[in-house]
Amino acid sequence: MKTHSNLASRLFGILAMVAVGWLQPTAAYGQTPEGTDIDNIATVIYTDANSNTYSPVISSMVRVTVGFSGAVSVVAAQATASPASPSLNNTLDFDVINLGNGTDSVVVAVTNTDLTVLTFVKFTLNTIDYFTLGDLNDALAGIAIAPLGTETITVTYDIEPDKGGQSSTYTLTATSRRPGAATDNANTVVTPGFTGTVVTTPDAQAVPQLPNNGGDYTFPFDVTNNQNGVDDFDLLVTLSGSVFITIVSVDGVLGASTTITNLAVGETRVVNVVYSVATLAAAGATETLFLDATSVVTSETDQGSIDVTVIKANLTILKEAWDDLRFALISADVLPGDFIEYKVTITNTGTADATNVHVDDLLPSEVTYISAEGDVALDWGFTILLQDFDADLTPVLVNGSPRVFWIRVQVN
Repeated sequence: MKTHSNLASRLFGILAMVAVGWLQPTAAYGQTPEGTDIDNIATVIYTDANSNTYSPVISSMVRVTVGFSGAVSVVAAQATASPASPSLNNTLDFDVINLGNGTDSVVVAVTNTDLTVLTFVKFTLNTIDYFTLGDLNDALAGIAIAPLGTETITVTYDIEPDKGGQSSTYTLTATSRRPGAATDNANTVVTPGFTGTVVTTPDAQAVPQLPNNGGDYTFPFDVTNNQNGVDDFDLLVTLSGSVFITIVSVDGVLGASTTITNLAVGETRVVNVVYSVATLAAAGATETLFLDATSVVTSETDQGSIDVTVIKANLTILKEAWDDLRFALISADVLPGDFIEYKVTITNTGTADATNVHVDDLLPSEVTYISAEGDVALDWGFTILLQDFDADLTPVLVNGSPRVFWIRVQVN
């Protein structure tokens, strides 16, 4: 029975120690303050083999004093910021928290990944402004931060013009001044928002166009980035609905769409749209060709356009018989040996110039060709082979400007 009693006592002790260990709190920063005295004694109780009890025996007290354990946390008030570009006196807040178990002070450092985007203005600590990092650290050296105490540092900064969409990461690092060099940092990613517009020109410009006859036309549109940051732009060409225009390419890329990249602030890019006009397109037919430029970043869009009108030359020819003095029209009573002056008038009534104007006149066998004369001698070329007379006009024949030549013949 004594043996069983000792075994039970030992098992109970083991279980008690496990239970006590399980109930103990886990260690954490700041759990026991610096300078705390931890006192500990041990007591032993016992019996002998005959179950005689004895007085407890107490050990001497053991004292240990808790030293300093440093821990610093830096918390940024916001993970990201989107100020305007340009803008002045924007602010970022950073909380420096003493998670150590004793009073501490800190020294801070800062980094800014892109000085062209974000420009430092000042630090503010406890309502006092500091314009250099050195001045701020001098002030922090004199501030004792109690355990779990917080000091808030406000950073004031400006955003430069034309920096939309360009990010700069601002990081603040705090390090304990006491031995151990506990440190932490936090950052805010500052990305100025995009503002402004894209402009595509021209707008509704009238473009008269001949049918292609195997060739292509090129029209230069201007796409201007009037936003406050570098951007890419999606381009798309559409038509108003008729079928006589075919889009060949946009900015050198086959098809009706492409993307232009890295358009700087204020930059204008010339975008050539190549298209064809069907040969059978009717004179006067109209079609609107649109070019849309859309910001990849903001979806800001603008549309330019040209109004294409099909133009064609249209010639009429009038032939008259005049007397030899070119005084009066004749139609009868000519005699053998008489001279006739044939007057040929060519008129362009269309909407486009006529080129390579050629007249073919097979003269009657009853007359003999004598000579030919044009309204402007150097503009006309004449040839005769047997009775086949040809006339060629060298300059273009413009709309509404008739041209004339005379053929002198003699009645056989």
